[in-house]
Amino acid sequence: MGIFQEQGNEVNSEDAFQYAIERLVHGTPEEKQEFVEWYYSGNFIEGEDYGQ
Repeated sequence: MGIFQEQGNEVNSEDAFQYAIERLVHGTPEEKQEFVEWYYSGNFIEGEDYGQ
């Protein structure tokens, strides 16, 4: 069950991945940037040609 901006939305566990992808594709530029920063925060470093 969603809260805050998702209040009233209910997403089944079977549909959770697809729902998240749709939210990313149709998200605001800020949401997309936040996702990119989160996704690359673990196993990546910023720069060129590192690790090659």
